[in-house]
Amino acid sequence: MKQMMLVFLTLVCAASVAADEQLGGAYERVSLTNTRTGESPEAADRQGLLLMAHGHYSMMTMNPQRHYVDAEKQAGMAAADEIAYLKQWLDINGHTGRYEVDGDTLIWHRDISENPREVGTESRLNFEWRDPLLVLYFTLPNGDRYDWVWRRLDR
Repeated sequence: MKQMMLVFLTLVCAASVAADEQLGGAYERVSLTNTRTGESPEAADRQGLLLMAHGHYSMMTMNPQRHYVDAEKQAGMAAADEIAYLKQWLDINGHTGRYEVDGDTLIWHRDISENPREVGTESRLNFEWRDPLLVLYFTLPNGDRYDWVWRRLDR
């Protein structure tokens, strides 16, 4: 029994090491593009950071002009203006958790997310290298493919 457990742990560790060797590192967001239209659903200057190491990842993107919440300014706003103000402030995408690699698929297991509905879910993103860029890509139900491009920072 101990030998079987040792073999299992060795395989799990080897898979984690292989994933880290393949994708582990720090990346900055370059772009997110609909490959059919050539357009991006995000601001052109959107910033982001993706970290992957030891089987865990953390990712966040946001617009650089994202403002601070100002309680005094917010206090005098009409409800519709306050909602618009807070929606602009909330324009972030961020989640973190475990990751694994299965062939050319990156699997993110969301343990924490800016969207509570995503906690406990997983995302499957195909990936490819376009040296020196990492391209994560996914297809929406309408058939549109999006290429999410990241540049490695640590190599």
